[in-house]
Amino acid sequence: MLKKLVLIAFCLFVAVGCGRKESDKGKVTIRFSNAETVVDQIKIMKEITAEFEKENPDIKVKLEWGVRPEKILTELAAGTPPDVFMWWMGLDDLKERGALYPMGEYVKKYKIDLSKYFKCIVDQYTYNGELYAFPLQLKTLCLVYNKDMFDKNNVAYPNEKWTWDDYLDAATKLTAKKTEGGVRKQFGSLLPPGDQWIMLNGGNIIDVKNRKCVIDSPQAKEALEFLLKLNTAAAPSQAELSAFTGKGGSEPFLSGMVAMVPAPTWMLSSLAYIKNFKWAVAPIPKPPKRKITYMFDDAGLVLAKDSKHPEEAFRFISYYCGKKGMEIFARGRNGIPVYKEIAYSTFVTPPPEGLKYYLEAAEKATVPLNPRIKNYSEMRSSYSRNWTLALLGKKDLDAALKDIKSDIDKKLLSIKEDSAKKK
Repeated sequence: MLKKLVLIAFCLFVAVGCGRKESDKGKVTIRFSNAETVVDQIKIMKEITAEFEKENPDIKVKLEWGVRPEKILTELAAGTPPDVFMWWMGLDDLKERGALYPMGEYVKKYKIDLSKYFKCIVDQYTYNGELYAFPLQLKTLCLVYNKDMFDKNNVAYPNEKWTWDDYLDAATKLTAKKTEGGVRKQFGSLLPPGDQWIMLNGGNIIDVKNRKCVIDSPQAKEALEFLLKLNTAAAPSQAELSAFTGKGGSEPFLSGMVAMVPAPTWMLSSLAYIKNFKWAVAPIPKPPKRKITYMFDDAGLVLAKDSKHPEEAFRFISYYCGKKGMEIFARGRNGIPVYKEIAYSTFVTPPPEGLKYYLEAAEKATVPLNPRIKNYSEMRSSYSRNWTLALLGKKDLDAALKDIKSDIDKKLLSIKEDSAKKK
């Protein structure tokens, strides 16, 4: 009897194995690596992939999520990268390595109309007329605010005419004057990222065209001086942040203790389930002295140069970032879907009110958060380190700007010298 049961089990195992091989027979398998770790976003990734496989029965997609850039870089160096991977930190370093498969031939073959995508991100991924990454998501900056907190304190909501001065005034009024157990329990705003605030004021950390650091420009200094005022008057200190569930991201706003957050689009996904207060979106306040310059952050899907199945990989990319894929992607609000038709329909559907302001910023965006220059993330670390010291009062702002400029200019000179040697 035992031998009979073993024989039956063996036959079932063989049958299942054969069936599985038969179902995959003739299919090309491609790997797709994505950095997403949030359950809802992984679910969306799986749904888009499943729909693609239904319409493309000759292709099987092996999904990998929670994949950090360091792993991708290691695999690229080893010549064993995923066929497709998500990237969001600028393409110059990857292009310099020869790691990117140019997509122009497939864009033309499959008649992809790139005018249906936001221009700023298409331009960012195009080098000498050749597309080196396919736009996936676009991130701009707007102001999210707690309507209940504004109502309770009789402060008018943010509007399209707000300047930085209006923002600072409201944030100050909405910040608790008294402490409870040594910490305040209500704050007007979280502090915006300094580099983004500089860009809004028409400045930047690096002048890419002339290859020099411009952190000491009037535009940059005005922006950082404003943030120092906001930090003192209305933002939680590091000690006060520790009172929240988390120390950053969306947690302080979710707690109901912070009135406003200059929020990049990706933050919307974590705010979707707010039930304990009413909230909305307003335009980012404008600089009082200068015309606002709109910046953008980006993420795209890259086709690896070493892919053994580049055309099948491109078919997956163009579906994922095309109309059908973006319809599913838009529901998660993890950035603006790059396909404009979907952005102006699914993405902007309330709640909350005011999502259109993210798209208005996207249409006007001209300055990339990650400029097209080699080793930018390394150079930016000098800015981050010194700006943090200035915020903590451990370094004078002028001294911080001087040190940032010195560090970055040295790195830029080194890049220039390396390029000259290669020639």
